[in-house]
Amino acid sequence: MKKTIQSHGLRQLLPHNRRWLVALVIVASTVGAATMWALRGKKTALHVASQFKTSDYPIGIVGTQDQGYVLTAAGQVFSLRGWTSQSEGVELVDSPTSLTLSTSGKYLLVAGQRLTLLDDALRQKWSRKTTAPSVVEQTVFTVTGGVAVVYSFLEDQSRQFVTYDIAGKYMGGYTVPDFGRGSQISLARSGMLVVTLAGGTIYTISPQGKVIAKFAVPNPDQKLAGLVTAVDESGTRILAGYGRSVSGAPGPLPRYLFDQTGTTIAQTTSTSDNPGLRALGSCFLTYGRTAEIIDRDGQQLLSASKLNFGAVDASISDGECALLFQEQTTSQTAVYFLGIYDMKTRALVRQWSTAESDEVRVFQLPGMHSVLALATGLFVLTP
Repeated sequence: MKKTIQSHGLRQLLPHNRRWLVALVIVASTVGAATMWALRGKKTALHVASQFKTSDYPIGIVGTQDQGYVLTAAGQVFSLRGWTSQSEGVELVDSPTSLTLSTSGKYLLVAGQRLTLLDDALRQKWSRKTTAPSVVEQTVFTVTGGVAVVYSFLEDQSRQFVTYDIAGKYMGGYTVPDFGRGSQISLARSGMLVVTLAGGTIYTISPQGKVIAKFAVPNPDQKLAGLVTAVDESGTRILAGYGRSVSGAPGPLPRYLFDQTGTTIAQTTSTSDNPGLRALGSCFLTYGRTAEIIDRDGQQLLSASKLNFGAVDASISDGECALLFQEQTTSQTAVYFLGIYDMKTRALVRQWSTAESDEVRVFQLPGMHSVLALATGLFVLTP
């Protein structure tokens, strides 16, 4: 790990940077159009609190109310003091892919071909790598104050589950059973592992390596394909569903909500326009043409859509949900609309728009900080 200086505030860029100017021009011209959201509420425009330029795509952004942390695809990690100024950063090797902040805000986990723990000053506390070539497939800070990780070995695609204490001491582990190629895994903060097989079978496995339950996602007459599962942060709810029909014809897509023992809690249905499925903290998101959020009991909390736009990303923090919609267009530049929703009132409370030729992601973080990650930079938006 070597130190680097990332002093790339966008305010230092010359005015002829066309991509950023185009974005700002279109923001100004589309303020009126932003009132076309499906939900009603008192809407307040977000404003740019700070802007930063990065040498590569920001793949992970986490933070507290007072400070943010950014990981780029090139392996650079830096902090955002007060969300307004960029600190000296560090550069990590071994192709990092994800960044996780502990609930205390004191530690950062960086995963890639090795697992690295940093403190909140970006000092490396420890780093772990397997002797045989592998990648960190999943890692979390556990509810017991340690770290759980699943290593995937490149040679034979086998997996190893390992736990460490916060000081990096090995606490235990097991070899994940070989369920064949194409299996998906999800790791909950409880240390429970959920393994989903392409054929529709789900296994839940305890931190000690014991199978808690084995159950199947219904697929009458095998007419559906593309099974996806999502696990909430507690590990006590699993949402599973197929993303398409085998024939390719449009139709309903059933979603099944289970607990960790395989008991069915609820069943919902999405349309073929909404094939996406993922966890959002203690809730779940189904998305595509529209965005729908359901709670741990299968009840709908929120539904939002925008004409000629599709939902592409979401993030949740402090009772607010950020939904990002992308214009459906064949143009190289697409308009993105960001809506911030109050989860209690289900109302749209803040909004933003921009035009980009590259993929955009959203991160909703404490202190009402909404961060848009662009190809080589980021916006920090606040009320």
